[in-house]
Amino acid sequence: MSQMEDTTVTCPRCGASWSTQLFTSVDADTIEVQVAAIIAGNFERHSCGRCGAAFRPEHGLLFVSHARGLWIVMLPPAERPRFATLENGVAQVILGNIARAAPVLAERLAGVRPRLVFGQHMLSEAVRVAYAGVGAELLECAKLLTVRRNLLALIQHGPFELCFERFEAGAPVCAVHAIPTGERVAELALADDVLAETEASQPEMQALFPELFARPYVSATRYLLADTV
Repeated sequence: MSQMEDTTVTCPRCGASWSTQLFTSVDADTIEVQVAAIIAGNFERHSCGRCGAAFRPEHGLLFVSHARGLWIVMLPPAERPRFATLENGVAQVILGNIARAAPVLAERLAGVRPRLVFGQHMLSEAVRVAYAGVGAELLECAKLLTVRRNLLALIQHGPFELCFERFEAGAPVCAVHAIPTGERVAELALADDVLAETEASQPEMQALFPELFARPYVSATRYLLADTV
């Protein structure tokens, strides 16, 4: 069941604050309009009454689709430095839910691999990827290959992460988001062969980046910025 609660939000530009209702959980199987908003990048978008800035408040949220086997925990980007500890907690929570669930629900949950994301834009990415039928692990490997190929152009943005937004002519297009602000500063089209390359070399990729295939924080960022996030 989707749930909301009263929350104080603060404009990131001018600091104005006000109270509004934000989702604490989204049941994707029963609230398709909000799923569409997440995929489009418009979910919970607010406009500041003082300065007019448009933003999406960062907070904790659980996104669940039993039909698709999705269990995604979103946390604010400020929590990213603790990802190793947090992903352990995410894994333990779903194990606890399985242990307490009725047999029919426990069977459904047993096939769920939980995901941990930081920030509204990365929740949007995780849902886009899942609904497009793209393997999240292989996409993150493709990002790592792309960063290696485009490092000189990308490092001008400082610490960054890539966020999948769409396909163009069969090739993934990612936004470049600055860390820690989350600002979208550029976009980058991945080479049209990069997903095929990562899929063909999956055993090698899995050996190089085992956490992407086994841990809840399925993100190239855990390798790219291991000393700074």
